[in-house]
Amino acid sequence: MNATQISAGRREPMSRRGWLRAGLLGPMGLSLAEILRLRGLAAPASVGPARRAEACILVWLGGGPSHIDTFDPKPDAPAEIRGEFAAIQTRVPGVFLSELLPGLAARLDRFALVRSLTSPEADHDRASHHMLTGYRPSPSLVYPSLGSAVSKLGEPVDAVGLPSYVAIPQTPPFGGGGYLTRAYDPFAVESDPGRPGFRVRHLTPPDRVGLARLERRRAMVADLDAFAAEMTSTNLTLARDRFSQRAFELLTSEAAARAFALEEESDAIRDRYGRTSLGQSCLLARRLVERGVLFVTVNDLGGGPLGWDTHAGNFAALRERLAPPLDQAITALLDDLESRGMLETTLVLVLGEFGRTPKVNPNAGRDHHPHAHAALLAGGRIRVGQVVGATDERADRVLDRPVTPGALAATVFTALGIDPQTQLLTAENQPIRLVGSEGPITELLL
Repeated sequence: MNATQISAGRREPMSRRGWLRAGLLGPMGLSLAEILRLRGLAAPASVGPARRAEACILVWLGGGPSHIDTFDPKPDAPAEIRGEFAAIQTRVPGVFLSELLPGLAARLDRFALVRSLTSPEADHDRASHHMLTGYRPSPSLVYPSLGSAVSKLGEPVDAVGLPSYVAIPQTPPFGGGGYLTRAYDPFAVESDPGRPGFRVRHLTPPDRVGLARLERRRAMVADLDAFAAEMTSTNLTLARDRFSQRAFELLTSEAAARAFALEEESDAIRDRYGRTSLGQSCLLARRLVERGVLFVTVNDLGGGPLGWDTHAGNFAALRERLAPPLDQAITALLDDLESRGMLETTLVLVLGEFGRTPKVNPNAGRDHHPHAHAALLAGGRIRVGQVVGATDERADRVLDRPVTPGALAATVFTALGIDPQTQLLTAENQPIRLVGSEGPITELLL
């Protein structure tokens, strides 16, 4: 059977005049309006029969979490390997997690744990590209992230008009559209949901710009565009105008604004997730997938500029700012999705770009270690309550069932009903499969 082939479309010249005048284009990158406009110019073709709408929440632990201090402890290793934390029994007999993760340990029967992720990439950017796209970096091509590919191939968002791919609070490196163009970058919230007064910059007009004034600005933009050099209407200009209208409607839509309104949640549920950036980001992710968003990346910045990159002070960082919010947020997300009947249709994935060295360095830290690390998966079509793969007694090398980033990507696509062998075309009409030669982790899939 031939793989499905989808055209990524060519990048068309973009005019920024209207968006700058309307105040919709932020200083850090594309606004929602531009993303929608670009998407109109690079609209996905049909990919075959309609599939059941599913969603994915990726919790990205940028910087690389220490697998030996979280998901793959080695209680019998020497102290210089074992570290400061004890291992605790989980709900899966014979499987232990770090004492820093009691909530996850109590629910591991509702997760699948992969302990044999492995990659040759030890640099943050290269490893992030490998893990978030399924492909090792290429000097000639940036591949689309999992979220961008799902956004391209998935079903349209619902009537609220929300983007199909959202990043909270920011897009991680190589979390964007790659060769699919920035039309398939995520809509980045660019504001911390854990801060008081949280609001989404591109969706909420500044207080000083009332809706009547914004309407006048839109009319001015329409006049300028009508006077533009493109004197003949084409499918591209018509698509641009349709998506400009859609962006304006989203900006002024009460329903869309309410999707991001965390204040609508009870104090009890907000406290359950934790009043941290990660906790409130996971709560916002639940609200978004509940309303039809297909893919949400929660980019955990770890409460500091280095995130999970613990070259120094690894144990203090994990104990004080990294592990407790993670344990609270992920257990709350799992419980919340399950109580709402959403867990079967929402895939939850927790991982970073690599693990960390088993040997503790002189700064009480652990360094980059791509040869062995771990991930958690739950929901969707995942067979839970199991451990895939194993590392040696030092958590240094994979001993059983090595899993590559490509195999993990194939698993995500398959769980979401997307054939990993589907082909996309670059702007140069080069066909490229969603995943290379790797197949999915079959024992994880129902």
